[in-house]
Order: sequence, then C-alpha cells, then structure tokens
Amino acid sequence: MKITALTSFCVDFFPELDKTYVGGNSLNFATQSKLLGYKNTSVIGAVGRDSFGKLIENQLDLLNIDCTRLYQLNEPTASNKIFVHENGERYFKADSWNGGAFDKFRLSENDWSSLADSDIVAMPAGDPNLKELLKRRNENQLVVVDFLDYLGIDFIKEHIDDIDIVFLSGKEEMLGQLEELATQTGTLIVPTLGKKGSVAFYANKKFEQKAMEVDNIVDTTGCGDAFQAAFSIEWFKAKDVQSSLKEGAVAASKVLNFVGGVQQIHH
Repeated sequence: MKITALTSFCVDFFPELDKTYVGGNSLNFATQSKLLGYKNTSVIGAVGRDSFGKLIENQLDLLNIDCTRLYQLNEPTASNKIFVHENGERYFKADSWNGGAFDKFRLSENDWSSLADSDIVAMPAGDPNLKELLKRRNENQLVVVDFLDYLGIDFIKEHIDDIDIVFLSGKEEMLGQLEELATQTGTLIVPTLGKKGSVAFYANKKFEQKAMEVDNIVDTTGCGDAFQAAFSIEWFKAKDVQSSLKEGAVAASKVLNFVGGVQQIHH
C-alpha cells in the first residue's frame, strides 16, 4: 500500500511552554501511517530554508518517510501558535497561523505524475492544491480530505463529489446536516467530536465510536490526524466503518499523552 500525504508541514509554537514542535496535518498523517507499519509512506510539500524546515526534514528522515518531494522555498516554514487550556484542549488566537511556504507551494507536473500510483492520498481542505488534486485524482485512489473545524458545510458541498472520505472536527449541531449530505452524495463523512468520540455517516447509516479512556490528557494537538490515518488505512483494507472508527480512536488516544502532534524524535 502506497500512502502520500500533501502538503501541510509546519512548526507548532507553544508560547506558554516556550517550546517548538514539528507538525502539520500531512506530517502527522504520514507519521501515523509509518507507525502503523506502512513502509511505503511519502510526502509532497515545501518548507523554508530555515531551522524550522530542517527540524521537519530531520523528523521525516528519522522515521524513514520518503521526503524526496519535500522542497525548500525562499519563504518561512509555515508555523502555528498553539495555546493549551488546563484541561489539555488547545485554542488559537487571531494571529496564530503563518502560512509561509505552505501557502506558496504548488505541485509540478512531475509531482502530480508521482501521485498516480498512490493508494491513499490525504490532504487538508485549506491546501491551495486541493482543486487540482480533485481534478487529477484517479478512481482507484482513496482520497481523504480533512475539513478541520473552520470550513463550513457549503465548502464541503462544493468539493464532496470527488472525495472518498470527508473528515472534520465536528460540532454536534452540524450532525443532522452532515448526515443529510452523506445520504445525498453517498460519500463517507466522519466528524470527530473530541472527548465525545466520533461518528460516521455512510450508506444511510450512522455509526458511533466512544473516545478511548485516557488517564492524563496532556495535549489534543494531532489527535484528529492520527485518527484519520488509522481510519483511512483500515477502511482501505476492510471497508468496515465500525472497525475503522475503532482503529482511529485507538490511534488518537495515544497522541493525547504528549505535547505536539507527533512524538518528537531526536538523534
């Protein structure tokens, strides 16, 4: 199985802790895929020619994730300032995000060609390359897109026809609309609900999964990305919604035990 994650690579600053961690949806998704034993995991994207870009490259190298298509641009590496409530829930401020190299990067023809034999292709919906991916995807691929928690239902509707799994950080008041959308389109829609677990709408059915019990929640960053990777892999293999939800929940629970989206690896 070949898995490719596009194109979100950033550093997460935790100002209250005075710490910097590598992250981004795509790095987190690729890391989880690798930890689950999928050796043929690669990334496409860009970082800056700066120390933060080097941190991201080192992390990918140490995990043996194929980063031959991770490019260096004359832009700062994307960064995100994350603040953490006492209960471990994260929050952001208005100036938290700096897109840098992520905002500027576009895949080349060569990059698109390299994607043709990927079985699973994962991308966040805020990616500037999203429309092009959906236009160029092939029908044998499982294309999974994370709509996060700030892109509304209209944005999902606009893109859903060419997506196999829609993930999002859901709000309970959206669930009715999402269920309706899944019924209309036949697309698998999976909202995660934090400590309330996760839900999936597929084939006119609703599936539910409780969050796994965790004694001490340190930080929720990256939980959704780990969930998505584990869910997508299980779905690709077994086409079983309930077992995919469970695999996702197990993966997410492990990320709650440390700060940052992935366990930082050092030489």
